[in-house]
Amino acid sequence: MNKQNLFASLPADLTHEVFEQVGGSNTVLIERIVSKAHVTPKGQWYDQDRNEWVMVLKGEAKLQFEGVEPIHLKVGDYIDIPAHCKHRVSWTSEETETLWLAIHY
Repeated sequence: MNKQNLFASLPADLTHEVFEQVGGSNTVLIERIVSKAHVTPKGQWYDQDRNEWVMVLKGEAKLQFEGVEPIHLKVGDYIDIPAHCKHRVSWTSEETETLWLAIHY
């Protein structure tokens, strides 16, 4: 057993968004995502085969779902995204890292 901390060792180079698996099993993926001014490319939508529960632990972000206004997520906010619900990240904070905890199930 190795104790770790989600807030420790944030990457210095955030040229690209960073996805790190921090736990899981054959049926569940738990990951830490670190963003800073990252967005999903225009015209691209996530359409995942699994449900995704995501929470903002630090920073802020906006998620866009097809046909609705963006949802602004701040520290402590979370959302459960059903499988095949098309969505994209339309904004993340430029001033500080946005730290996400994502569980794909």
